Amino acid sequence: MFDSSTPLLQHGNSKLGRAIHVWSIPALDTCPGSTAVCRQLCYATRHRFRFDSVRRRLAWNRRQCDRPDFVERMVAEIRSSGVLVLRLHVAGDFYDAEYAGKWTAIVKRSPRVRFYGYSRSWRVASIAAALEELAALKAVRLWWSVDDESGIPANVPSTVRLAYLQTSSAAPPSAADLVFRPPRLRSLPELPVVCDHETPSGRTLGVTCGSCGRCFR
Repeated sequence: MFDSSTPLLQHGNSKLGRAIHVWSIPALDTCPGSTAVCRQLCYATRHRFRFDSVRRRLAWNRRQCDRPDFVERMVAEIRSSGVLVLRLHVAGDFYDAEYAGKWTAIVKRSPRVRFYGYSRSWRVASIAAALEELAALKAVRLWWSVDDESGIPANVPSTVRLAYLQTSSAAPPSAADLVFRPPRLRSLPELPVVCDHETPSGRTLGVTCGSCGRCFR
């Protein structure tokens, strides 16, 4: 079904907007820094991600990461497709330092593209330094994902912001730059730090990541 002629990237969904390109790999197995909380609430294990076609596609993507030409193919496709914004890992995460390093190489060869994503792999000592190197690049907006189980990192690089997964009605920590809420909490009072797509007013207005831009600008 998939071969070397299959495009690596896909267009965004209803939340992201079609102007944003997406790269994903299977969730959980590629998430060494995950917590019990995020595994329990992970959207990338539900809904359309349960379809066989989606599971096969993500598994194919994961295999491409191990190919020696992964960086060259990704750079070439970013250029040929006119990518402006690339969301890293709607599903999955930076599973080791070598893989994070491949994205550093891709970004350095794609300076006109904005890359952004969220990661809990900052919790893994063997990956953290490579992630910080990636986050330091001018074209990258990388967020450390946190929750009550992970806690707030003691040292947050100046180029990194914190995205907090709220799991109760208690107020988010003051260190959170952005708050994501599961569906059951989206009727709570709106706060400036809450993802606009996950608020009643934002949904009414049809806010997408592309129209908002908070996470990548």
